[in-house]
Amino acid sequence: MFAGCGDDAVGTDLPRFNDIASAPPAIQAAAAAVVRIGTAEGSGTGSFISPSGLLLTNNHILGAEVCPREGCSIQLRFLYQHGQPVSDNMTVQAVPVAVDVGLDMAIVQVSDAGGPLATPSFLEIHGQDPASLLGQHVTVVGHPEGRLKKWTDGVVYEASGDWFTSTAYTLPGDSGAPVLDDAGQLVGIHHRSPRVLNVITDRGVNVSATGTASAAILAARDAPLPAVVISAVAPTTADNVVAHNVVYQNGGVALVTVDGAPRDILSVLGQACDVGLARSDLFSPDDLDEALRPCNDALRWIECRRDDMPTPFLTVCPAAAGWTARFQAMNDKWVEMNGNPYLYPVTFGIAALQFDHGQGTLVGAESLRHTLLAAGNPPVDFGVANYLAAFGVDYYAGTPSIEWLRNYASHPGYARQGYSIASAFLWWRSQGAVPDAEAFIVLGRLLNDPDVDVHAKLYIDLMLYLAGR
Repeated sequence: MFAGCGDDAVGTDLPRFNDIASAPPAIQAAAAAVVRIGTAEGSGTGSFISPSGLLLTNNHILGAEVCPREGCSIQLRFLYQHGQPVSDNMTVQAVPVAVDVGLDMAIVQVSDAGGPLATPSFLEIHGQDPASLLGQHVTVVGHPEGRLKKWTDGVVYEASGDWFTSTAYTLPGDSGAPVLDDAGQLVGIHHRSPRVLNVITDRGVNVSATGTASAAILAARDAPLPAVVISAVAPTTADNVVAHNVVYQNGGVALVTVDGAPRDILSVLGQACDVGLARSDLFSPDDLDEALRPCNDALRWIECRRDDMPTPFLTVCPAAAGWTARFQAMNDKWVEMNGNPYLYPVTFGIAALQFDHGQGTLVGAESLRHTLLAAGNPPVDFGVANYLAAFGVDYYAGTPSIEWLRNYASHPGYARQGYSIASAFLWWRSQGAVPDAEAFIVLGRLLNDPDVDVHAKLYIDLMLYLAGR
């Protein structure tokens, strides 16, 4: 739960995400240095630690597996929070300066066209080891799930090596967030949240957040880059290209020397995808996920619609045919293993192969209808309803899609599908099929429903902010 999303149930002790305006003054001032980081593969949080664009985050956000040593294109969002006007993403170049995989730490130099980025809001690092943090009150300022900036707080209760754990509440997307003392100084960076069931109690949940203490960050700041940081221009192998293709995408590199010959990365992914699709030794969903990994990675690279919104990350339009068949084969493999269709590649994937957005929607809609029909028109659920809305499919199995969605509260378990419900209403709104007033009334109801999950509420909170509500 986060502040403004309804009341806690009586007798429970539930964590909250809080808007920056409600933080103590020192934390509000420090929060100005915190930014949302976007890469080709996802998002995280970082904070500036100098007036000239040094950005601190996790290794798994901008380190060895994400950004090549030559630098990468990233997107930053400043002051992405309630109480501030909606800002555009800023596309900048980030060059690794210090990376420590064990500490999950990365420092990058951020530059724009004029050179190092001027960052008047930056954090002072107060060097502390984990033992000295025990018992201290700390605050984490981040972008949970890549959404609006929030703060949570807690007390450090455990120290181990260079790591410490506090009772602060965090989610994926908060990775790389600064951990602040009460003066607003950086005493660590957040790494991960718990993923185990021992957090569940009779009263609620015992949340925790693990991070790297600032003394270790200071010690590693001036170390040379380790060998594991990839060069995107060095000769390599096809296996390495497949395993680390996101590094090349963030680095803006589409061609690479593989075994002594130039190759385009999408063709390398296509060959690896074909190998996975041809496998006959897939005995579990995990096996299938691993086999389809190159196919799914290729989805991130492909974009032929030149009238669509530009992306700061490298995308390409395949020079060779075959991707439509691959996407359909991915669905066939999924149906064979799981009994239900795999809709993303045969809708959004196929749409991305078209040359304009309108044609992509039409072709994606037709593929969606065909795929559902081939699967025996499975009963509509909120996941299917979201795809129907995204591609403007008015009727499914004789039922008006919008009317089924409008009756969402009558369907069992709707509160656990808040994200899909909100997304579907917003898709229909974008097409003019649902009026603004109706869409935002539904979003408000979901936001204040105590049974709707935090994942959905963070998404709805962001959508209302972007709409000026």
